[in-house]
Amino acid sequence: MKLHFLGTGSSYPTTKRGVSSLALQQDDGSVWLFDSGEGTQIQAQKVAISRQKINKIFITHLHGDHMFGLPGLLCTISSQFGLTEEQLEKEVPRVDIYGPKGLRRFIYTALSLSRSPLIFNYCVHEGGKLPHSFSQGGGEWHVDPHEPREPHPK
Repeated sequence: MKLHFLGTGSSYPTTKRGVSSLALQQDDGSVWLFDSGEGTQIQAQKVAISRQKINKIFITHLHGDHMFGLPGLLCTISSQFGLTEEQLEKEVPRVDIYGPKGLRRFIYTALSLSRSPLIFNYCVHEGGKLPHSFSQGGGEWHVDPHEPREPHPK
């Protein structure tokens, strides 16, 4: 098992440090990703993490420096599978994504608005709302974790 620190910067990336992200590479080659700040996919290339081996993603909270890299990373994962139609008919890869309520809507909205189809399935597992899950100081705003319920359009 190897732990790769992909980003340890605070709320913005620099030329030397990416924002929050780390990858736990299992002995079987699979990768668990913890947070996906902006630039995570580039940092993963620097330590030779195979993006198509990422099968679990954990987002700790809904701050941009922990999740703004996620839509791009999902698109990169999709483009690197290189599976034929025949292979996809047999078994469609799946990525499980864990995080606070509102994460499903963020992913769905970002991928839908950018018209970014994915060739793999993903399943978002949302936990309860914690006080630190959302930015402070902006007043209350409503996040409906149940919309949309339908899967991402292919």
